[in-house]
Amino acid sequence: MQLLYFITNQADQIPAVLARLAKAGVNGATVVNCEGMAHMLATSAEAPAFFGSLRSLFNTEETGEGKMVLAVMKDETILSAKEAIQSVCGSFDEPNTGVMFSVPVMHFEGVTKNKA
Repeated sequence: MQLLYFITNQADQIPAVLARLAKAGVNGATVVNCEGMAHMLATSAEAPAFFGSLRSLFNTEETGEGKMVLAVMKDETILSAKEAIQSVCGSFDEPNTGVMFSVPVMHFEGVTKNKA
């Protein structure tokens, strides 16, 4: 089993990502609101002194809120799931497009199989 993490600031893409994941055989996912370190520091009075000079690079008018998708799946589904996300969001080579990774799951409870 694998736990796939997908984090993006393109919240409008999440419904399409979830639809593609379902077509790829992912039976469920959790979507969590999140905020990146760079945005949080750019809008914080607690930012380190050197960070203040970078403040102008960030559009603090935006919410800075991103989305994190978490999905547990079988090892053999992980490649299809990654391809599904990339089919919606494109490559992660460009800045501010997102990050995706997976980690092994050694134990889980509460996951049920679809009855077809």
